[in-house]
Amino acid sequence: MTPAPVRDERQDAILQAAQNLIAERGVDAVSMQELAKLTGLSRPAIYQYFASREHVLAELVINEMADLSNAIDDHIVDLADPMERVRVWVHYSLAHLASSEHRAIREISVASLPEDSRGMVRAMHGHFMMALINPVTQLGVANVTATCHLLYAAVAEAAKRIDEGSEYVKEAAALEQFAINGIVGALRPQH
Repeated sequence: MTPAPVRDERQDAILQAAQNLIAERGVDAVSMQELAKLTGLSRPAIYQYFASREHVLAELVINEMADLSNAIDDHIVDLADPMERVRVWVHYSLAHLASSEHRAIREISVASLPEDSRGMVRAMHGHFMMALINPVTQLGVANVTATCHLLYAAVAEAAKRIDEGSEYVKEAAALEQFAINGIVGALRPQH
């Protein structure tokens, strides 16, 4: 068995510089030239790690999705009650998406990423959603796919509202109530 590759600290510096640029000036500010300037590396050195600006952005999105999925998995692994797993998923997803350090990553359009990276982003998003799909299925919801997508959209909208100045605690409470009531309303009728 070969050991897992160790990320080079220069690669991490490039990604951190890209994240800082997005946070300060937006996605359009990320360029290979700007990344070279911020990291002290030459442009050819930047290309040794990433084939293009879009590959840098893709790596940020993939890392973000992996971090979120792993954190949610850690928080729900020992929870037996499916509704509690949904509740934790909703709250943790909102906390993650509404945090200032992760807000910048949400600005990256998946459509602008290289095709070879989109599959990984879709896989990571699928893994993230499975932490919601499994308990929603266990609860007996009639249309699991639609319910989970609506819950995700509600989380994303609540994060956006928080970005725009809404109070986090009020948004989180309303989101939890919406999620629970939506699931209860979507349960299969018992005959």
